[in-house]
Amino acid sequence: MPEFAHIGVEPISGACGAEISGVDLTKPLEGAILDEVMKAFEHFLVIVFRDQDLTPGQHKAFSRQFGEIMELPQAPTYGDHQDMQEVRREADEPENVVPSFEHFHTDSPFLLRPPLGIVMRALEVPKYGGDTAFSSAYLVYENLSNGMKELLDGLQIVYSGKHIWANNEKLPLEERLRLRESHDFSEDELENIHPAVRIHPRTGRKALFATTAYFQRFVGWSEEESRALLDYLQSLAQRLHYHCRVNWRKDTLIVWDNRFLLHRGVHDFKFERRHLIRTTIMGERPLGVADAVA
Repeated sequence: MPEFAHIGVEPISGACGAEISGVDLTKPLEGAILDEVMKAFEHFLVIVFRDQDLTPGQHKAFSRQFGEIMELPQAPTYGDHQDMQEVRREADEPENVVPSFEHFHTDSPFLLRPPLGIVMRALEVPKYGGDTAFSSAYLVYENLSNGMKELLDGLQIVYSGKHIWANNEKLPLEERLRLRESHDFSEDELENIHPAVRIHPRTGRKALFATTAYFQRFVGWSEEESRALLDYLQSLAQRLHYHCRVNWRKDTLIVWDNRFLLHRGVHDFKFERRHLIRTTIMGERPLGVADAVA
């Protein structure tokens, strides 16, 4: 574990995650404090700040410390803030109204530059339940056999978000997701090919980048072959020793690395409201093994 002299850092698990204390996010972060927050983010992949009562402007200002804020074509926006999204489930709504996947996933891998990270804050949460769980894609990859690593290092994946809305319209009303109604993305921007294993642009550490969300197939493989391998890889992400789990409280703010973590909401609550708001940070185009060699 790195040393921290200016902020408090309490790891959540041996795999990932840490709670950060001694930081007031209503004020700009500077100097050694900002450096240590960024060090914690890179090392733990998900960092948690409690009791942060922020305005939308303060939320965005903190988010920009990590990079450029981006819009998403599918996620519902928060009020008049087109560059913020909300994850909301009313007390009388079914679990599926939130675009939350049953399996661990990364957000928006179909974009040319998928999100670097998510900055999310809780406005209203259930009395219990409704956690967010995370799984380290680094550890999933690092615990594979050498033969499987060699296979995956050479694979690419087609991810597509083209059919989200059409597929949603085919569902009965009570089973539909809450999606953004319109966006300015072209159809070509909603489908891209990325490496199955991506590399951190600074550290060179490898992580699995194969997720069920928006997955179409491995390039050069049939859909049946692709699903068989993906199902196996998805099963590995369920292993508890790759996980941490964060309990939401009002004004809890979480930042997680969308490139090297998988996440999922835990919808183990009923008849209560859960309302989270978030910004999404623009990432780089995923760097694969072939890119690194070149």
